[in-house]
Amino acid sequence: MSTFVKYIVNEYNRIKFSENLSRIKDAGFDGVFISSTKSMSLPDSANWRSDFLPISRMIDLACEKGLKTGVILVCFHSPSLWKQDSFSPPVGFSGAAYVPDDWYHPICPNNPIGLEYFYRLIDKMARISAPDYFYLEYLRFPFFWEKEELDVQNRVPPFCYCPFCVTEFSSVVGEIITSPQQIIEMMPEWLQWRSTTIFNAIIDAKLTLGKNSKLIISLPPLTLIDLPFTTGQLPLAITDEGCFVSPYLHHKQKKKNLMWVEDLLDQYRLDMKIRKILPCFEASTRKELDKYISWARENVFPGVIFHEWSKLRDNL
Repeated sequence: MSTFVKYIVNEYNRIKFSENLSRIKDAGFDGVFISSTKSMSLPDSANWRSDFLPISRMIDLACEKGLKTGVILVCFHSPSLWKQDSFSPPVGFSGAAYVPDDWYHPICPNNPIGLEYFYRLIDKMARISAPDYFYLEYLRFPFFWEKEELDVQNRVPPFCYCPFCVTEFSSVVGEIITSPQQIIEMMPEWLQWRSTTIFNAIIDAKLTLGKNSKLIISLPPLTLIDLPFTTGQLPLAITDEGCFVSPYLHHKQKKKNLMWVEDLLDQYRLDMKIRKILPCFEASTRKELDKYISWARENVFPGVIFHEWSKLRDNL
């Protein structure tokens, strides 16, 4: 089993980065997952080049230290895109535009600007030194699980209902959609269409990036039965295509206990191939880190990921 830690880089400094890699290696980690852009945000068109980190150099440095590597790709979340005059925000079922009240700035998977950056991102990443893994993050639109309740009981799924979505869905079902009531009456078709949209984005990423690297898809900390309705993600279909999934199990952030973590993972173990699951834990001390590593070994996961290095480095 491999142990990884996420390392979010805001500004690249070769000496500092190399020193942190050495500390990560000395702390007993097998690999590191590195952010691909500064502050983990997709760049706007004016700063497309400057917002990217020198990923190939960073991967090479990690490999020289004997570490496995992963690159975190931020998908469908970008504060910088929201600043563009041509950008249109996601729209809720009631017709109201999404208004961010924190750092999370979701982008509709059908928004042309968001799609353009998504495909530019994976195309650019396909040309770097191939890491062991690419880690697709924020494919959970628009569920802000860090702040929202996890027990989602919405009557309709919390997706986007913007003109781009409605127009695309109308073309798929062959009927002009003009009211929310029509979508309610076609809810099975709407759910299938939305899940297909997310699934196709993942497959496109796999075809582009998966020649020399494995693909990991992050999942919010929800049960498998809730994920399709709430996020449009299809974990079983994702793993059937050869991808890995990484459920976030940040119990402290959600003020849960370890039993909550165990219950969620028990569901995953029952319904999925365990060799396709790389859970993401949060830890702040060596004791917590060792506890999770021991637990993960007992459950035969292929690897575990810890979030994140800045929260661990001073306590190891």
